Amino acid sequence: MHKRIEEISLNTWPAEQSLLLEGWVLRTAAGYTKRANSVNPLYGPDYEAAEPELSRKISTAEQYYSAAGLDTVFKMTPFTQPAGLDGILAGQGYIIAEPSSVRLRGLDNLPRPSGKHELMITNKLTEEWLEAFAELTRLKPENRNTLRRMLAASCLRQGYALLLKEGVPVTCGLGVIESGMVGLYDIVTSQAHRRQGLAQEMLLGLLHWAGEQGADTAFLQVVQANSGASALYDKLGFKEIYTYWYRIKARLQDVSFK
Repeated sequence: MHKRIEEISLNTWPAEQSLLLEGWVLRTAAGYTKRANSVNPLYGPDYEAAEPELSRKISTAEQYYSAAGLDTVFKMTPFTQPAGLDGILAGQGYIIAEPSSVRLRGLDNLPRPSGKHELMITNKLTEEWLEAFAELTRLKPENRNTLRRMLAASCLRQGYALLLKEGVPVTCGLGVIESGMVGLYDIVTSQAHRRQGLAQEMLLGLLHWAGEQGADTAFLQVVQANSGASALYDKLGFKEIYTYWYRIKARLQDVSFK
């Protein structure tokens, strides 16, 4: 089931373009988020480290991302194929970035949100939600446009949540449902309103919404260094089921992809 979560996360956080490379999924979205701009080596032959086919495959991926003007990023999980790929990339100069935790929670026995503040959940991307998210994260205009394209193109059921305090959006989040599972993304709270229980209130509302849409399980991904978010997810009952990290190599120069 855990590998299935990786598959679902590819769908619930879409890229603008995906290319299959002998079982690896190469994704790009104009450089916005590592999730959508990385190699996902979930499938393919279990090459030995010395096999020239593996070196050729890595080189092909590097050429693809260089042609896109991006660094080459691999998302490393317990399901990586081949199993020794992490060590091979390390030997080629790839560095580790953003060790992260994947967490899971059933949607049964959920506490009710406090109801102290206005919570709006819409099933389509709106300019109001996008404006709030961009404001809370100081999102660059070009990334805002990329995010709009990514989310608006999805055919999955989405829930865009905004929690308002005195009429002003102070926390937001996104839930995307596939196969009875809701993935949680873009959870952010205004710095001036953190540690007031607002993110918890928004998340509980979003989880209840997902349950009403037929989901029975929620998953999320959190950078391990984000202790504040981790503490909140612990409080809400999310349990770590595996970890992942990225391997990053600076882009090649003057290489075209054919």
